[in-house]
Amino acid sequence: MIQILYENGHEERCRNLASVTANASVGAASGPALDKKIQKITTLCFWGHGTSGKFCSMVPANFIAKVKEWKKWNPSITTVEIITCNSRHGGVAVSTKKPPPESEMPWVHSYTDRIKPELRKLGITLKALPIGLGSRGIENRWSILKWSPSTKTWLYVTAGGGNDTDGMWEGVFDVEQHDVFKRTKSFVNAGNAVKASNGLRKYTLNFGSVSQLRSSLVTLAR
Repeated sequence: MIQILYENGHEERCRNLASVTANASVGAASGPALDKKIQKITTLCFWGHGTSGKFCSMVPANFIAKVKEWKKWNPSITTVEIITCNSRHGGVAVSTKKPPPESEMPWVHSYTDRIKPELRKLGITLKALPIGLGSRGIENRWSILKWSPSTKTWLYVTAGGGNDTDGMWEGVFDVEQHDVFKRTKSFVNAGNAVKASNGLRKYTLNFGSVSQLRSSLVTLAR
């Protein structure tokens, strides 16, 4: 069984996800853990707002406590999935007006980096969206996950730079302002159109239908 847990503002999309996920149940991430031993939960799938410091309104320590609470009542849980913006990306600790070259920027650990060790101790596999690589093979530093409720499609943009305006928002603009998106509201159609017309990009694009979202997650820790 897959237990999907939403942050406020994400319930409808989580129910959309559950509708295309076999044997799935939906609940609030802020709610109590439930004893579902009979259903044998194997996966907790969280979807909410994310930064390098918080996810679903929880700092890493609180998130681990939440997972432990679910694991206590449901020892069959072996996987945790995170669906959000920026969970793979740390903050850039730059205090100068002119940041150093991207490869030399000081780094603040990402949310997933902070929770991986504790999840590993619990024997839990962690999955999240890709970190994305720049043209020189450097890991990107920003990401955003967009949702189109009318078409139930999603767009995930990653980019490098000292600020999220250096490439990430350019990617969002290119897709959302494309005539195809304005006409169809489909991130799949518009994403394909942008990829076809714009070969040299400062950002990476991933997109799909709601049924393709969980399969786009990558394994970070076992």
